[in-house]
Amino acid sequence: MVHDREPRLLRVEDMVRRLLRRKADTNLKNALEKMHAAEIAQIFMRLEDQEQFDAFSLINSIPLRASILNECDPHVVRNLIDPISNDKIAEILKENGSDDVRYILESLPQDRSEKILDILDSDSTEDSSYQDLMLYTPESAGAIMTDSFAALSESVTVEEAISRVRDTNEIEYIFYVYVINEDGVLRGVVSLRQLILSNPSQKLSDVMTSNVWSVDVNADQEHVAKIVSRYNILAIPVVDENKILVGIVTVDDVLDVLREEATEDILKMAGTHHQEEITSLSAIKLAWVRFPWLVISWIGSMAAAFFISQYTHELSKVIALAAFIPVINGTSGNVSSQSVAIIVRGLATGKVDTKGWFSVVSRQVFVGLLLGSCFGILLFLVASFQFPSVSHLGLIIGVTIFLSMTIASTLASLIPLFLNFLKLDPALMTGPVVTTTVDLLSIVIYMNIARLILQM
Repeated sequence: MVHDREPRLLRVEDMVRRLLRRKADTNLKNALEKMHAAEIAQIFMRLEDQEQFDAFSLINSIPLRASILNECDPHVVRNLIDPISNDKIAEILKENGSDDVRYILESLPQDRSEKILDILDSDSTEDSSYQDLMLYTPESAGAIMTDSFAALSESVTVEEAISRVRDTNEIEYIFYVYVINEDGVLRGVVSLRQLILSNPSQKLSDVMTSNVWSVDVNADQEHVAKIVSRYNILAIPVVDENKILVGIVTVDDVLDVLREEATEDILKMAGTHHQEEITSLSAIKLAWVRFPWLVISWIGSMAAAFFISQYTHELSKVIALAAFIPVINGTSGNVSSQSVAIIVRGLATGKVDTKGWFSVVSRQVFVGLLLGSCFGILLFLVASFQFPSVSHLGLIIGVTIFLSMTIASTLASLIPLFLNFLKLDPALMTGPVVTTTVDLLSIVIYMNIARLILQM
């Protein structure tokens, strides 16, 4: 489905650029208003800043404008609404749920966000304040929840509940009806299916599921995503310290969190930070962000060069030893990268736990032993046939590969688990640390085995 869609989006992008160049505003406006907001946001990502704003300014539909902003990355949001007055922005934000309002406001400078919040609160007829949206910790359940949900008293009958749900127009997400007491404390949940199939005269307290999953308002968004994905629920209620229901996190927000967290982990392991850097930061800033991690790798490479220089005697005796250094480092580095990716992703999804670390590590050690044996035998044969005149070269290479791959797999599983135990982000630390460590150890193992066998 994605492969069929991409070529069409590329064609639409070309069309948008042509219409912008021709100043064909009417045609461009009609074309954009027929498209889905997510598609428009995807096209905007590829346009220049001025092109983005020119196209966005042609759209008259405020709901469509609001939906487009919800789908865009933060740096695109800033560019689209920067020239727009605060009153106009507030008018657009009124079309969004509380979670989307917060997302857009977080993309703006703080002083401007506060001014827009003042406008929203002055125009609001609700008891809750828009200012409350910004009180929650970023990347928490409170930061991604919406206050648009159905909550009814436990004394309400099924018939009354169905009638109230039917009369509700403002609530965007009605997957479940949450049951609360007179103080607003969450007591249970009723799915729409349960509601429809239950006896109309029964009270909600009689048909509700009292064992309901909920999360604290300050819970990490990744923890929330794990619960929703693990138990296959469409929304999860969010409660405060008094167990009062304050919002819900829906499955669409969870999908965004999972995508963001997975992308973040991958970029951290590569020694960078956030996906936004790819398109928003200047070359100088982007280089500066990546510089520290490259310094770590550079230091590791210099250390490896130093260790190699300590074995010039062995290398001068057997020049062929130098030919296999890239093979040993590359193979060991690859197996360590694979193990790191498995462990880090397992920690992120909850499938790997530090409590069961021995089972996880032992499995990776066994994998390293199997792979080391296979590649050790393979390189033993290659080295023996390629350099038949060099005595014991195949044995040196084979033993080195076996040991280095086993050790690489072991370290690559131990280091992220240890960092997670210390409450440090394993995705941020493991990439440069493991790569540098494995490279150094591989060189030391290789040269010492060569020295030992050549002296026999």
